[in-house]
Amino acid sequence: MLRILCLLLLSISPLAAQDVLRVGVVERPPYSIQDERGNWYGMAVQLWRHVAEVQQLRYEFREYPPEDTLLGRLRSGEIDVVLVAPLNAEEEEFVDFLQAYHRTALGVARPRSNGLKNTINGLFSLQFLYIVIGLSALLLLVGVIMYFLERGGNGEQFGGERTWYQGIGTGFWWAGVTMTTIGYGDKAPVTLAGRAVAMLWMLLALAVTSSLTAAIVSATNRSQPMQFPRDLRTRTVGVTLDSPAAAFLTSRGQAFQTFDSPRSGLRALADKEIEAFVDDETALRYVIDEYRSLSATIDRTNAEIEAYAFAVPQGSPLREPLDRTVIQITLTEMWRDIMTAYDAMRTDGRYK
Repeated sequence: MLRILCLLLLSISPLAAQDVLRVGVVERPPYSIQDERGNWYGMAVQLWRHVAEVQQLRYEFREYPPEDTLLGRLRSGEIDVVLVAPLNAEEEEFVDFLQAYHRTALGVARPRSNGLKNTINGLFSLQFLYIVIGLSALLLLVGVIMYFLERGGNGEQFGGERTWYQGIGTGFWWAGVTMTTIGYGDKAPVTLAGRAVAMLWMLLALAVTSSLTAAIVSATNRSQPMQFPRDLRTRTVGVTLDSPAAAFLTSRGQAFQTFDSPRSGLRALADKEIEAFVDDETALRYVIDEYRSLSATIDRTNAEIEAYAFAVPQGSPLREPLDRTVIQITLTEMWRDIMTAYDAMRTDGRYK
């Protein structure tokens, strides 16, 4: 804040004498959000207020529907500044984008799964059956080896009057309790060869147990991140109208439904009208955290890195002074704190 005050005192803005600027704004959380009283806040709005303070600007917000990109209104001269404009190389021919104030990427929202149900289903899956069969075969092999090594010199525990299948069963039991480190002590090898195999099995069982844990978790967990965008082919997908997500999926030949905002798309997801919703990851996380009824799992992707900036008409005298001030502010610790506040998931369910 000290740096902002210094900038304010030192700057003699050539824009201060201009007429009231018309600032176009739509509700696009977490960049621009309107509360119940009609007041605007959000990441982009806070940045604009600081820029306007430094440049001593007079302005008024012009509100538009969420589906409006505002760039057409900027080109026509209806407004002077757009607060939330995704950087676009094609649009740069007609408007001027300022320094980007936030970067993010696409995220995929999916219905939140039932963990207990997934676990139960996983226990009856073919993958889990393969794990059980493989592990049983390994324990049986170790049990057979131990039986043949111990039945002569350790008849009381592994041989004696036992039939061969009872002796192998005893070896199987010993291999199992040894692998799980339970070690009841009711069976133990006494021959040199048997103890050597036992020591080798104890060391090997450490690796087997670790691999087994990972395999079971994989088999019983159905919430694995999807392969984006390949896995969308078999799903009904939604996007925000005229968004970077829509452009990206169009270029990949993916069919989708359009919605006027991330909130309406996530509502359709909750109502099972669609199976996945793709949008700016930061916006998705904000809306889900703000509206607790819109529960969903968000998969982060590295696709379509998005950058958001202010936009002004091409050749506007606003560009140079505004761009300089945006750069100065976004390099301050204050701006990093604002970014952290809007990017982090807050325990009280709101971004301050």
